[in-house]
Amino acid sequence: MKICYLADAQNIHTKKWVGFFAERGHRVDLVTFLDSEIEGVRVHTIKRWFPIRISPSASSVEKIGYMFYVRAIREIIEKISPDILHAHWASSYGFLGACSGYRPYVLSTWGGDVFDFPHRSALHRKILEFTINSADYITSTSIVLREETRRFLKRDTELVTIPFGVDMKKFKPAERKERDFTVIGIVKTLEKKYGIEYLIKAFSILSERRDNIELVIIGRGSRERSLRLLCKKLKIEKRVRFLGFIQNDLIPAYLNGMDIFVVPSVVDSEAFGVAAVEAAACGLPVVASNVGGLSEVVVDNRTGFLVPPADSEAIAEKLDLLIEDSELRKKLGREARRFVEDRYEWESNASSMERIYHRVLKR
Repeated sequence: MKICYLADAQNIHTKKWVGFFAERGHRVDLVTFLDSEIEGVRVHTIKRWFPIRISPSASSVEKIGYMFYVRAIREIIEKISPDILHAHWASSYGFLGACSGYRPYVLSTWGGDVFDFPHRSALHRKILEFTINSADYITSTSIVLREETRRFLKRDTELVTIPFGVDMKKFKPAERKERDFTVIGIVKTLEKKYGIEYLIKAFSILSERRDNIELVIIGRGSRERSLRLLCKKLKIEKRVRFLGFIQNDLIPAYLNGMDIFVVPSVVDSEAFGVAAVEAAACGLPVVASNVGGLSEVVVDNRTGFLVPPADSEAIAEKLDLLIEDSELRKKLGREARRFVEDRYEWESNASSMERIYHRVLKR
């Protein structure tokens, strides 16, 4: 099968998808604005001469600017002549895929492209509706995202849930040595939507009565300076470690150095929660906000705890419970691992996408 993807070549999830199908023996081409080398994949990089941003926050002018690249992308696709054209992220590469007019066309929505993008203006909404209604088949990463995507669908197009999934051989529990302190951690981009300030405030609450805890924050982003200043203001900067960006291949080792994982996101565009699934695969109990798709990947009182968004007191309460009871941590962690094995094993999820390709081609 010849598959052509329109997607961000530098994104870890894109690399996983295209790499999987290349390993399965399919011919895989990737058309992208952001260059990267991916083994077994032919990467076609579009040179940008008109300013555009691959982001939900892109302005209307920048989105209209995509039209300047349609002809070049169409020519590349026609030269490749794939059996399937598959675009990831509806408001950018998906829009270009729709404009190309190539068939059959599969579209995958990811989160912010559906939850955030159409609410910026009437034009943004029209772009999303055009993209979604141009697809022959649509996949979404979670149930909540699937239903939000459906709100913009006006045709009888099949729409299914295919999670990103996690490599269970890579993300797995390691032996944890007994120690007299507890490490609380998060792996996220340091942006407002992920609510990391509420985790820091929760940690500050706990620090007033506990001196055997540490907070580890992995990731980088525009909020790093303000988050560091918040730690200093709360006088906990010596107990909070900002580790910056860590390569995905190294993340399992860092997760296995933690005892509890927290995902304090504050908006529904947290449509899936890959970080929560990876932590659960490593046997960590997860405390997460009850927003977006997080309630699908964290089962309250079974694999972790769900709390209201933007509620530091609630986060602190659940963390305190887990810090106090190591047996509860272990129990929830074991259940978390089993839950991910049942639902989010990477090869199983990717194989579901392969079956969709065959179904589309049969039509």
